[in-house]
This record gives sequence, structure tokens and C-alpha cells, in this order.
Amino acid sequence: MLTRRGFLGVLGGIAAGATIAGYDALAAEHPAWAGPIGLELYTVRDRFQKDPADTLKRVAAIGYREVEIGPGTKPAALKGDLRAAGLTAPSGYFEAPKTLEDWKKSVEQAHAYGLSYIVIGDNPVLSADAWRRRAQFFNQCGEVAQQAGIQFCYHAHFHEFAKVDGTTGYDIMLRDCNPKLLKMEMDIFWVTYAGADPLHYWRLYPGRFPLLHIKDLRKGVKISPQQSPKPGGPNPFAPVGQGRIDWPLIFSHVHEAGAKHIFVEQDECAPLPEFQAIKISYEYLRGLRLS
Repeated sequence: MLTRRGFLGVLGGIAAGATIAGYDALAAEHPAWAGPIGLELYTVRDRFQKDPADTLKRVAAIGYREVEIGPGTKPAALKGDLRAAGLTAPSGYFEAPKTLEDWKKSVEQAHAYGLSYIVIGDNPVLSADAWRRRAQFFNQCGEVAQQAGIQFCYHAHFHEFAKVDGTTGYDIMLRDCNPKLLKMEMDIFWVTYAGADPLHYWRLYPGRFPLLHIKDLRKGVKISPQQSPKPGGPNPFAPVGQGRIDWPLIFSHVHEAGAKHIFVEQDECAPLPEFQAIKISYEYLRGLRLS
């Protein structure tokens, strides 16, 4: 099974206590989600590796209308496969840059794909000062992307929510980065796994979260901002609607996030086949009258 890093390499070769009944009046005035439902292609990475065109067609047949891609195949070929499947790709997940020169190459590739958003994740750092330095670098990266007409976004996992010097890396990025230069792709699973609250951040920083990963946390999984789920342990991921996350609550407040695109993602689908898992997720979201 490919890791996310391995997947990118392959492509390179080719609110606490609230209840549903207690929604606030502001949330009730807003539609839950009026846009299309998308899929992060990492979910079907093994099949995509073998047959990109067929995989995209099968994704579209379920009802998905957008995908999030990784860097890799020739833009013309990928654009053709997307067009044939009736899909669009507004965003792409790229490797975190070490230098601005590396970043400029990624932005050029994102521009060739026609992406509106370029997304990265990154490795943990151990101090608040290191996070502050990273935030300043991300401001520079955001300027490069902005010049190409692309919005730079950061995708956090769990370690960004670990306490460092009385704060967290996630809070430092949101506080120190220019909100026009860096926005967030929030992964609801990882925020929840880290013991944080998506709604808390949406209320503190409204409009800073144009991209969301819709991923469920299996019931009974121990949460931690310090440690990743153990390799070889129980699969912590579940089809959307079959885990512990309160999706009606999330979507009743999604307007606060400023979300423009949502992508279903399930890092590991076993024991279900990938397409069965993503169909369950899609049908659950449709049942919430999304899309």
C-alpha cells in the first residue's frame, strides 16, 4: 500500500457539547453546503496508479464532481482524463518546499494543471520559534503563488496541534501568516484526532478555510496531538457517517469556515474496497442534502 509520500512519487513518475437540536440561529439561516462533493485521489491511489482514466470515470459515476490531485503526470494528459470523466480539479497536494526555488517549480506545475489552490503538509517542528520562522517562509511562498494567480493552503495533520511553548504550530501559522497569502485546508479527521475543535478555529479565523477534507474518525480510536495512529493497529479511518464525527453539526457551521471546496478522503479503506467506501461516504453526504 502506497503512503501519501509514495503516492506523490508515483504521480511524479506519471463545537464541543453542542447537539443537532441545538444549532444556533445563525447556522440555521445558512445552507449546509451548496457546492459539489469532491474526492481526494489519495483515497484511490492504488487504482489510480494502475489506470488513471478508468479510476476517474468510476469516481465520477458515483457522483463526485471534483477531485484533488497530486503533482505528476503531464498536465495535458491529466486534463484530458479529467475532461473525459466530467471532473474538475481545483486543488492539488504537493510536497512541502525546502527552498523558494523548489516552490517556484511546484507553483509552475500547479499553474500548468490550471489549479486554483496549491496545498502542502509539512513535518513537525519542536519549538514556537521554529514555527514562527516557518510561518515567515510560508508568507514568501504565498507571495510566489499569488503572483501566479493561485492560493497557497496548508494541510495540517495532528502534530501541528501539539503544545509548544504554551501555544501550537497551527495557532502560530494562523496568527503570523498573512491571511491573503496562506489559507488552510482543514482535515476534519486530523483536527478531531488531535483533540481540537474545527468550529473553534472557524469562529476565531472565519473565512480562512477554503478547502476541507471530509474524513471520519472510527469510534473508539484514542486521540492524541502527540502520536500518529500506530502502524498495523486498527484502521482509525471510517467512511463518512460511520465514525464519531458529528457531520450535521460540522456542516451547519461550514459557512463560518469560508469553505469553497470539500473533498472526501479515507487514508485506508480496508476491509472495504476503495470504491465501496467512497460510495458510502458520498451517499451519506447526499443524505445530508449536500450537492
